[in-house]
Amino acid sequence: MSNESNDERRYDFIVVGAGAAGSVLAAELSASGAQVLVIESGGPDNAPTIADPSVWFYNVAGPLDYHLPIVPSPRLNNRKFNMALGHVLGGGTSINAMVWMRGMQRDYDAWAENGARGWAFADVLPVFKSQEDWEGGANEWRGAGGPIHIRRPKDPHPTAPAFIDAARRMGMPILDDVNGPMRAGAGYINMNIAADGTRVSAVRAFLRPALSKSNLTLLLNTQVVKLNFEGTRCVGVKLMTDGAVKDIAADKEVILAAGTINSPKLLMLSGVGEAKALRSFGIDVVADLPGVGENLQDHVLVSGVVFKYKGKMPDRPAGSNAVEAEAYLSSDPSGETDISLVLHQLPVVTPEVAERYGTPPPDSFTIAPALVQPTSKGAVRLASNNFEDAAVIDGNYLGTDHDFAAVVRAIEIARELGSQHAFDNLRESELVPGPRASAEQIQELARLASASFGHGVGTCKMGVDKLAVVDPELRVHGILGLRVVDASVMPRIITGPGTSASTHMIAGRAAQLILG
Repeated sequence: MSNESNDERRYDFIVVGAGAAGSVLAAELSASGAQVLVIESGGPDNAPTIADPSVWFYNVAGPLDYHLPIVPSPRLNNRKFNMALGHVLGGGTSINAMVWMRGMQRDYDAWAENGARGWAFADVLPVFKSQEDWEGGANEWRGAGGPIHIRRPKDPHPTAPAFIDAARRMGMPILDDVNGPMRAGAGYINMNIAADGTRVSAVRAFLRPALSKSNLTLLLNTQVVKLNFEGTRCVGVKLMTDGAVKDIAADKEVILAAGTINSPKLLMLSGVGEAKALRSFGIDVVADLPGVGENLQDHVLVSGVVFKYKGKMPDRPAGSNAVEAEAYLSSDPSGETDISLVLHQLPVVTPEVAERYGTPPPDSFTIAPALVQPTSKGAVRLASNNFEDAAVIDGNYLGTDHDFAAVVRAIEIARELGSQHAFDNLRESELVPGPRASAEQIQELARLASASFGHGVGTCKMGVDKLAVVDPELRVHGILGLRVVDASVMPRIITGPGTSASTHMIAGRAAQLILG
């Protein structure tokens, strides 16, 4: 794995960030024979908590996580919480829960219908299929033989089949494959975990095999502090490593893959953004693009409806990520799928829920409601013109009446699911919010337990309207030689929970567009 760049070397492409998108894109571009430099601000992906799926949660809020503070949201009682973002080679794919969820067909069709030409589901399905090695083999919906092994739980925890049976008893469709025809219902989660029980990150699947090529260079622990321009053409980057600053040129393109928070931050620091705001920080304007940093969307995770297990809860199987079953449904019978229920065996709640209800005991399981199609939008803004200062993240969580009502309804459905006879041999009692919880207490739980799912998207959105930052080929509007390729280009968040699969796809599709 190279960690040096020869000052005399010429690069065709510079990729900023080696998370999901950057790892995929750098590998694909290097396969064409192009000279590629990929720059990652984090360190190597050699921590034992990365490879072992059973301890992934130790990565969150640890040294491999940016753990960036979020502006308190009024609907959430102005509580303070952070957004998880991988700060390590592989980005989020090295620290996340390894849930592989593409989203629904309607998500991508809506992108195309609203200006992202070429990104309808029919356009992106071949990319999804080419990247995966689905345990069930290739079919109309799934691919086999790709670099990312995808499977269901091998030896589910007893609560997982109970969850599926409970959903069936409530009249939900049972999905053989949650990434199949993509409809509402319940099923076992898909996971990017290899046959040997270890994590398949974007680095393992794409980047590391490509690093054997002499035309691909990787820099670790290296911060890009600014994009360099000649007029309105991006010609390279200014980076800092070991306290030294230097310029590196790109003969063809610079490609931002720094993620939903840091891609817009770097654009704004470099003079691409809303002109008035940039000038207020003394930043010279290269392109007046008011949409940079706007349109922030994130899934909302409710720390859960918690149940005491009857007796001692069985240990999780080796290689289990503790997240094995899920359901997708609508908060409104006449509406689209917008909420999810996620089963897990982790006794984790927000500090405010722990203060109100007590810390869950180890022998407990959780049905965690989630809002997977929020209507609330936030923004990412600069704190200053200093790259060392973290961006200001305003998530505006549950900022609309719809979103708050949807989360309340999701909590109600989670309680109903957990009370089904399917759990009778496993469930001792409901601990949070408790069997006698009133409507007011459920609303209180929505405010105390809701937080970021760490799935931010949308801040460099793709499209052709006045707030679009990139065009359908991911080129920054008004700028030559610069693209953004990561989750920030999503015009609308996919129906998750999880944005890893869709971010891998975006990078694969970008490689097609760049290489032709």
